[in-house]
Amino acid sequence: MKAAYNFGMKLIDGELGKSYIVESIDGGCMAKDRLWKLGVIPGVIVKIKRKAPLKGPFMLEVNGVDVVVGRGIALKINIRELE
Repeated sequence: MKAAYNFGMKLIDGELGKSYIVESIDGGCMAKDRLWKLGVIPGVIVKIKRKAPLKGPFMLEVNGVDVVVGRGIALKINIRELE
């Protein structure tokens, strides 16, 4: 039986085109502040729209708006799959 959601995933592990719920954000005040300004906060649903190759940035859809985060910031975002 498959679990309803997967705990312990980072945003960089997510699949292109799928939506996830932000569980928490690791990192310091600057990283959290930047993500809060972009609308990436715990409890929000994000959809991975694009993953740039060769360690490039991620394009996410957050509340209907496209935002771009670097791979280093994406490593700090803990997510879980939608049911």
